[in-house]
Amino acid sequence: MYKELMLPITGSAGDDTALEAAIALATGFDAHLAVVDSTNLPMPFPPSWGVAPSEVLAMAFDELQKRADANAERLRKRLGKEVISWEVRTPGSILVEPPQLLSLHARYADLVVMTKPDADEDKSKLVNACFSAILFGGGRPVLMVPPHPVTVPARHVVVAWQPKPEATRALHDALPLLRQADSVDVVTVDPAVNDLQHGGDPGVDIANHLTRHGLRVNVVTLPRAGMSIAEALLRHAGESGAHCLVAGGYGHSRLREWFLGGTTRELLALARLPVLFSH
Repeated sequence: MYKELMLPITGSAGDDTALEAAIALATGFDAHLAVVDSTNLPMPFPPSWGVAPSEVLAMAFDELQKRADANAERLRKRLGKEVISWEVRTPGSILVEPPQLLSLHARYADLVVMTKPDADEDKSKLVNACFSAILFGGGRPVLMVPPHPVTVPARHVVVAWQPKPEATRALHDALPLLRQADSVDVVTVDPAVNDLQHGGDPGVDIANHLTRHGLRVNVVTLPRAGMSIAEALLRHAGESGAHCLVAGGYGHSRLREWFLGGTTRELLALARLPVLFSH
């Protein structure tokens, strides 16, 4: 059960949609919602005499903090209309950038809800950086919400299954969402049928596990048919009327905060439904 949710504010147009989804989830789970709007001013390059212009830096930081405070007041007015437990935080730092600051706050939540990056928006680079930092540095699952109205709670959920630690973590982090759903599809794409991977009957073992949790589960095996794994998953999600997709969040072993795995990157870019990632 989720008892504390966190919503990072990125300055993107999709923040408001993510906020509505977070409010709906907090209401359904009777959970506390922490909205975090971080402020950062990178340290300027010092002049030739080696002294940073501290007064200018302080003034600029104060201006950014005022903007954050004004936005926080707007958020408090919106949240004041709800019956849920909530708070708005405005942490600021000169030395710590927003993605890393948000990842610290994420460690005290059960689930992070945030907007997905929009390729047409200037803020997409920051949103990507925040997502990567929270996913790989925060240790918590992240529900990425597209910038248009979504169905919350999800009535039909698709679980992208591979016998890997990331997929296992994602599935179990998503159990509270799965318990609220009417139906769950466990989907494998071109599974390798052998004892060291998917087993003799792909998807059945994990479906039996979920059934023991009281869930209604369908096992679906998909061919790639010339598509990427992400495209095959999203096509099935669309055809089955899914309201949420659950997937492991993969990254390269080095510099993973900056280089997401191919399927994770594609799902993040192409999905038009909420996707829960976990690593």
